[in-house]
Amino acid sequence: MKRVVTAEEMRAFERERFADGRANSLDWMERAALGADAVLRERYAGLRALVVCGGGNNGGDGLALLRILTGRGADAEGALLADPERLKGDARTNWLRAAACGVPIANELTNEAIARCGVLVDALFGTGLSRPVAGAYAEAVEKMNASGKPILAVDLPSGVEATTGAILGACGRAETTVTFQFYKRGQFLFPGRSFCGETIVWPLTDEPDDPSGEGVYLMRREDVARLLPPRPADSHKGRNGRALLCVGSARYTGAALLCAGAALRTGAGLVTAAVPGSVKQAFSALPEACASAVNNGGDWDETACGNASRLLEKQNAVCAGCGAGDGDMLPLIRDILQTRLPAVLDADALNRIAVRKELLDELHDRVVLTPHVGEMARLTGESAEEILSDPVETARRYAKEWNCVVLLKGATSCISDGRSVRLNTTGNPGLAKGGSGDVLAGMITALLAQGLSAFDAACAGAYLLGVSADEALLLLGTRMLTARDVIDAVRQTLEQF
Repeated sequence: MKRVVTAEEMRAFERERFADGRANSLDWMERAALGADAVLRERYAGLRALVVCGGGNNGGDGLALLRILTGRGADAEGALLADPERLKGDARTNWLRAAACGVPIANELTNEAIARCGVLVDALFGTGLSRPVAGAYAEAVEKMNASGKPILAVDLPSGVEATTGAILGACGRAETTVTFQFYKRGQFLFPGRSFCGETIVWPLTDEPDDPSGEGVYLMRREDVARLLPPRPADSHKGRNGRALLCVGSARYTGAALLCAGAALRTGAGLVTAAVPGSVKQAFSALPEACASAVNNGGDWDETACGNASRLLEKQNAVCAGCGAGDGDMLPLIRDILQTRLPAVLDADALNRIAVRKELLDELHDRVVLTPHVGEMARLTGESAEEILSDPVETARRYAKEWNCVVLLKGATSCISDGRSVRLNTTGNPGLAKGGSGDVLAGMITALLAQGLSAFDAACAGAYLLGVSADEALLLLGTRMLTARDVIDAVRQTLEQF
């Protein structure tokens, strides 16, 4: 996993290494410039580079890059949007070095210079941005965006706040971002994520990440591959996990089928769907799942809860809530929590808990909650805007408070056990349709049934859902993609792990 830091965490990392002599700031500026040069060589070879520099350390990176480009004979020029006489520290040092090498640097960004270049390098502001991009800087950003030329951002596109992903004033829209040592949170949180393009991490030290800590980490393919349980040649359906799904209602029959289908595709050995009586007939379309009618009606009631509770025995994991509608499944939720079975509580189960918040005190570390922002707002009493302003810490804070795993769903999902947070960025806008959450809940339940911890199952499930949606996207556009298409792609996805 790759660590993702805030602006302050990055500054603290630098201060610590500069203080004990492991590194110095001028050397790190040089390494950053070498990283930007490496990306230019790989992605934009042969194109004339126009490096647009600000007056701080990000500008210093750009000035060092200009010297490196000129030194290797590359076609390049620069624009410094600051008074060179007022530059300080390492930025001033790199200005003097560039001037001594005869690097062509103008004191403004002209349309003529933009027309001459093949690629623009945004080195105006980095992680230190704390106020809106305005004035001549905003004009330069707008010119770069309007040029139609590819933009390589140094550390961050100018205008993206490094920690929150908020947009401060004008903002550069990069095709590629080269960032240093660690990813920054703002590169994965919207709206900042949409301005960064592809983000590449360039190391400044050889120090490895420590994924066992309490930091924030981006999940990658190899991380998820290590989580998935092996399938021995002598495995059988009982060994592959028994999953009970307490789902569906007369109005939301499809949610029950999607959840069960996803659990089967993700490898659960035995899937039992406990459903209201009116839903059972629909399971003729999914003969691999065992459907058990828990009452004679279409909604959850006291009888349904009692009969479903009797099915909890001998299960390895349970899911409740997908498509349950307005019926009352509170007695069943209580029973599920008292068994301390690994459990996924989704959708209408979360809405019931939001009404009876005392149930939050009964959650435990084998429970996964899968709220979207609206459901999280109902559970916490916070507004959607408050949650979206810092989804990373929202997930971590409430996972710790509730002693469970929280998977806060979104274009970037934040998953926390109350200590660490893992980010999932797989998936595409095709998932923004009804049924996607039901598929996710079924996948996580199957992974729980196969023995993964609640945290690992939530992380792997979120990643696999997104990758499966991306696989389906190769065949279908985002407008045509449905949750059922994602289930069909799960098999292809898992075959690659």
